[in-house]
Amino acid sequence: MIFIIGGREQGKTAYAMKLWEKRTLERRKAKDLSTVLNRSKNPEACRVTARIADGRLETDEQTIMQADLITHFELFVRREMEAGRDPYVFAERLMQENPDAFVTADEIGCGIVPMEAFERDYRETDGRICQRIAAYSEEVHRVICGLGMRIK
Repeated sequence: MIFIIGGREQGKTAYAMKLWEKRTLERRKAKDLSTVLNRSKNPEACRVTARIADGRLETDEQTIMQADLITHFELFVRREMEAGRDPYVFAERLMQENPDAFVTADEIGCGIVPMEAFERDYRETDGRICQRIAAYSEEVHRVICGLGMRIK
């Protein structure tokens, strides 16, 4: 798993897409030398399309478990909590069933502490789950102003 974090609207999705596409093309080249030849003749022959699960949209769990790129992970955590389900179970299942996913999440714990109990619980739960995903992930990147830095 590759985990990409950063503030809201900092370019995490674009960064993740570039990283995912680069990795996917590298894997293809390693598996099939003809890809290198095709790329020089026709760059479109090497185009790859990611399956994306976006936390801003209602998405069924099967789609999430099969997605190449999972964006706005913090909103999946929120949705699980609002539905009365345990988001830790969801996160563990994601790590087990989709270990090759690229996951992006907004850092939501910075700033003013909300007055509402649910909002405070959500921030804490999301932070703990993100720590678990970061520990599990092969790589962790932080994106600020569209610039990514590998921190693990």
